Amino acid sequence: MGLFSKETCCLCGSEAGALGRTKLSSGDFLCVNCLNKVGLCEGFTAGVLKDMSPIAIKDRIAFHDKDVKENEERLAFFNATVKEGSFIWFDDNHKWFVLPKGTLNAKIDKSYVFRYDEIIDFEVLEDGTSITKGGLGKALVGGYVFGLAGAIAGGTSKKTKQICNKLEVKITTRNQDHPALYIKMLSGETKKDSWVYKQLSKNVQNILSKFMVIVDQLEQENQVANQPLQGANSINPSAGVSVADEIKKFKELLDMGAITQEEFDMKKKELLGF
Repeated sequence: MGLFSKETCCLCGSEAGALGRTKLSSGDFLCVNCLNKVGLCEGFTAGVLKDMSPIAIKDRIAFHDKDVKENEERLAFFNATVKEGSFIWFDDNHKWFVLPKGTLNAKIDKSYVFRYDEIIDFEVLEDGTSITKGGLGKALVGGYVFGLAGAIAGGTSKKTKQICNKLEVKITTRNQDHPALYIKMLSGETKKDSWVYKQLSKNVQNILSKFMVIVDQLEQENQVANQPLQGANSINPSAGVSVADEIKKFKELLDMGAITQEEFDMKKKELLGF
């Protein structure tokens, strides 16, 4: 068949057209209109599409159409209870979060709304290197603590660089279309003792603290639903949360600077029954 031969779309039956059509591995063609309904994205690429059967593509279109409508509903009801600048907004009432578009006048009307229970893990990347990791079933590791000069301490024995070119927060999710999210905090050569870097470091720590709280709540809910434990050392037997586990989590928040030493000491005494 030549370039300008008349092929029909395997889904709608209309002429596929010479330009813009997609040829599948099966030899079938997909017109531009049907291709636009598929919803190509990071989690669903053209390479994946080409190896699918027409029936599977129809199912994909139905899934994408449903997902788009559900996201529009979430956007309509989204009410931010916590905003970390224009980087990320949280709706604790619905247990949703979103990455706004824009900086000075951030909006979410064209954003995707994620559920808290889609979170798998999160990490901080500096110049492409993972500095800190945390997530479901994982304690926060990497020692992401900013010193007075703005330098990152911990996680390495080498002399810390005094310049940062790229700072991101990566979120891994269960969402098949959006498995990896990147919050771009900084792009461009920036000194770590600058006001900009110090301010962004606070934003990063606030974001990490929020995700730690969310993950902690998810784990407690999972324990209640799946593996309730009993025992004298449990502060909430039905939830299976031990005193040691709770103290450890508050210590992590203290190390990150999310709570003060006084707040940690008071919580520790409360948990130990002093």
